[in-house]
Amino acid sequence: MNTRCTVPAKLILSGEHAVLYGAPALSMAINLTTESQLTFQPDTHHHIDIFLTDYDQHQAWSFIDAWDQAIEIEARFLAFEKGLKSIRQVCQQPFDLVLLCLFHFEQQFHLQPGHWNISIQSNAWAGRGLGSSAAVIVSVLSALFKHHHIQNESALLALAQMVESRQHGQSSGLDPLSVLYGGLVRYQPEKALQNLPSHRFQAWLIDTGEPSSTTGECVSHVKAQHAQDKVLWQTFTECTNEMHKAWLAHDGAALKQAVRSNQTLLEKIGVIPTKVAEFIQQLQQTPNCAAKVCGAGSISGEQAGVVMALCEQDPTDLCTQWGFTCQKIQIDQQGARCQTD
Repeated sequence: MNTRCTVPAKLILSGEHAVLYGAPALSMAINLTTESQLTFQPDTHHHIDIFLTDYDQHQAWSFIDAWDQAIEIEARFLAFEKGLKSIRQVCQQPFDLVLLCLFHFEQQFHLQPGHWNISIQSNAWAGRGLGSSAAVIVSVLSALFKHHHIQNESALLALAQMVESRQHGQSSGLDPLSVLYGGLVRYQPEKALQNLPSHRFQAWLIDTGEPSSTTGECVSHVKAQHAQDKVLWQTFTECTNEMHKAWLAHDGAALKQAVRSNQTLLEKIGVIPTKVAEFIQQLQQTPNCAAKVCGAGSISGEQAGVVMALCEQDPTDLCTQWGFTCQKIQIDQQGARCQTD
């Protein structure tokens, strides 16, 4: 039996970091897809083969060896929670996220015993703040749920959030939810999800390079510096609300102003490298242009992952001058989709 699941990437328009402190966030699915293909064959020898196409890597485990390795990852995560390890030390190789998906699925639902071949390929820009980890996690879990005939989105999202925390230290659940459902959503912890209507959206995705610090390290830094600053998180909330209001009203000028305000707030919490801040300042000198980092940013180095630019004029030439690449953004309305044969 063969099961394929494809999920989009995500772009946070507002609320990165702030969502961990109860503030709302706006997140958009975009058409940079990740696909997991799971092939199952009955076999008396219970084993798993994982192929990571983008890394040109393959590894195989028996079920017992796979669970032993996952338990070691869990032990490292516990040490991180106790302050004994950094989040970078928890997941140490690209296979770890997939093993954790399988392990936690096994704990709750029991993985069908036999021979599993799992192949993963992605068009998303890894390590750029586009939810590539969540895309891998949700695509694998969606395929497992589909194969085992389990229809329980809340359980899938809970598992995805649990696994993503092993990668980033603390997951709000926003990334898995965004790539699962697609479109543009407003998310706030302990409140009902809101789907926003789609309309014409002219924007560019700019790659400033992979950040020197991980999402988990940025999250830990912001937590140490600003976790108790209720005024700051309320300001983020107000910015997100203005962006939400502008989107619903098709008010391009107000939307761009909210984007600029959000970028200023991200600079305030210290996750925007100087080079990227200077690039955005120059970009925003272009008439009717607004831009911001979308994602965790970085607390070291010169790269910050992706920048979203709302511009009437194509910013490719300026990006090239700075050594950055860019492409037009296309919203993905479908979210996760699976098929079996």
